[in-house]
Amino acid sequence: QRSRSLALSLSLSLSLYLRRPPLAAMPRPMSTAESAFILRALGEGLRVDGRRPRESRPLSVACGLREGSVEVRLGETKVMAAVSAELVEPFADRPTEGQLLFFVELSPMASPAYEPGRPSDSAVELVRLLERAFRKAQAVDVEALCIVAGKRVWSIRCDVTLLDDRGNAADAACTAALGALLHFRLPAVSIVGSGSEAAVKVLPPEQAEPTKLVFHHMPVSTTLGLFRPAGGGGGGGGGTPSRG
Repeated sequence: QRSRSLALSLSLSLSLYLRRPPLAAMPRPMSTAESAFILRALGEGLRVDGRRPRESRPLSVACGLREGSVEVRLGETKVMAAVSAELVEPFADRPTEGQLLFFVELSPMASPAYEPGRPSDSAVELVRLLERAFRKAQAVDVEALCIVAGKRVWSIRCDVTLLDDRGNAADAACTAALGALLHFRLPAVSIVGSGSEAAVKVLPPEQAEPTKLVFHHMPVSTTLGLFRPAGGGGGGGGGTPSRG
């Protein structure tokens, strides 16, 4: 009965705080009493949404009708990702490598704090996370995207849209991007001629079967919250609630 009362009290007093968008704005300063109360609840294995301290939000992935389209739900957070491709000239210093580009939109539907227009710092932060996880970590084989060295390569574009931000937005965005890239299929091509005279033609799926992207490894994003034990040193009176 005591644990149930504590869980109910925790839910009523902190639900509004924890539902604030974590990427949109800095959380308000917490009082010593709030910090102590949260740490006490965590010490007893209690969380607002009923999860255990080390339990992640439930994950679901739904693939769209179009290849490369995925919707991810991580708890109450919802993210959509769509992948497309076009033939372009490679960069001069990387003539045998294709391109992998990421774009993030924080929809105003996700939170009142998100506004349309110029990308916010939060959107830029998510783009950098995706670039580190996929491109800089060489998760996708970009050399496999080369059609004619120095002339034609595939440019892969992954658009990620945050539709509802209730926490773990970075993890949900990374999962959505991974799912969309795995679900995507590259059209087959035919090459006529060679060298500077080579011409590339994209073939319809009825004529040649599209192919998957080549992965070296699959990045997984996981957010953790670290808390100083109640009564621990540091003089801060506790940590800050995690939205992970």
